[in-house]
Order: sequence, then structure tokens, then C-alpha cells
Amino acid sequence: MEIWTDGTRRFEVNSYYCLPDSAWTWELVELSDSYNATPRLSVSVPDATPEDGQFVPDDVAQVDVLCSSGRVPWRILRRFIGLIEESGDIRDAAAEGGSH
Repeated sequence: MEIWTDGTRRFEVNSYYCLPDSAWTWELVELSDSYNATPRLSVSVPDATPEDGQFVPDDVAQVDVLCSSGRVPWRILRRFIGLIEESGDIRDAAAEGGSH
């Protein structure tokens, strides 16, 4: 877990393996007293080999992004996207010239 700030706003970043979904999940949530107005982003990267033990990211075409209402500052969103890209969890088989 990390806490990022933008001015007076604070955001929590988490990443974890979600067993029911067989996917690596990245979450960005604003820390706020008002839950209903809190922006929340979740990126779910399916595991291409869930029975194999080690996480292998599936193709980018299988990645889901869920978002709630609210606003996320551009700097925070860009940093979140960069963190996920740097993890190596986003694979584009077409750009790589093949599949897994």
C-alpha cells in the first residue's frame, strides 16, 4: 500500500492477487470522509495460467478497468497508469508479435 498526495487530497494505492477472479488487481482510492463522493479506480489483469502457481498476465484485451464517480487529478491518474505499466502486468500480444 502506498499513499499519494495532490495538494490536500490523499489517495491510497493497493495491488493484490484476487483469488475469486484469478487476477492481479490494482486499486486507487481517495481517502475521504465522504465514501459516496470518493473516486475509486480498479484495474483487473487476468491470470493467463491461474492453475500454474506464478502469475502470468493475460493479454491487454482481457484487462478490465472499473471506475466510480468522482474526479481524480491528472497527475495522480498518470502516476497510477505508470505504476501499472512499470509492473509489466500489461501485455499486448499483438504488439509483441504473438501470444503468451
